[in-house]
Amino acid sequence: MSILDGDYKRRRREIEDRRVLQHELATLVAFAFHQPDKIPEYKPPAEVDAPPPQKAEGGWDADHERVRGVLIGMALRGRG
Repeated sequence: MSILDGDYKRRRREIEDRRVLQHELATLVAFAFHQPDKIPEYKPPAEVDAPPPQKAEGGWDADHERVRGVLIGMALRGRG
């Protein structure tokens, strides 16, 4: 279930990112059409200045092996 929950959260984040982008684009189009000389200046997102995220100890391989173990356990449980 946690894999499906993670996929659901990822998709919700993608939808939210698209929504924000579309809202910003609509605002710029409205400015360009109605008040072209008052278009707001570009401001880079805050994430650009933030330090890169730190990886958890163990990294991708440990997560991969954990998921693999869960799936193997589920498969063996179904045979018994």
